[in-house]
Amino acid sequence: MPIQIYSGLSDDNDFVALIDLIVNGLLTRKPPDQVWVIHIDNWFDHKWLRYSGNGSKANWMFAGVPVSDFISNRLDSVKAEFSQTKVTFPPFSPGRVIGQWSFLRTGDNYVEFPLPAIPHDTRKMRSETNLHRHIEDFSKSACFVWYSGNTLANGRGSLMVYGNQGCEVSCWFAAFQRDRAWTLKLTKGIAREEILRLTGGN
Repeated sequence: MPIQIYSGLSDDNDFVALIDLIVNGLLTRKPPDQVWVIHIDNWFDHKWLRYSGNGSKANWMFAGVPVSDFISNRLDSVKAEFSQTKVTFPPFSPGRVIGQWSFLRTGDNYVEFPLPAIPHDTRKMRSETNLHRHIEDFSKSACFVWYSGNTLANGRGSLMVYGNQGCEVSCWFAAFQRDRAWTLKLTKGIAREEILRLTGGN
């Protein structure tokens, strides 16, 4: 049974059907053990791709060398945005996560199954805590799909996919806009032609 993504009241049915088509097309090529589908409350852009969160870094130098973290925490620090070598979950605040659904592979099919650990904690936490939540530590074989909500009013939608097989994590982003129909406007981390093949040319 393929994964089915359902529309909410503020979702454009055609956009959700497009996401459904892309996700199931991906899963037939290299099926992971787990699939997570995560609904985000509104539009998000490509800057979320591989973004890990905000933290702090030393703002003090001594003889041209950064002061140690231990000392700098007690002196002065500045906020910084982080993207790490090891991919982490994007730090969406809990209020933006409408829903997150998990599926397990059984043979050639997927069944919805409530896994105990979830990608996005329902509690609000400091952004830097996300810096240690690596995708590869969560699962060795999984596909994580984030798609934007409120597409009925916005007329634009976003899709972000992280695929993890072993120690290798692939990440990409695609943006769509509704003209007469939903069309692909931007890709990052994946060839435009690849998305078009999955959607049948939309």
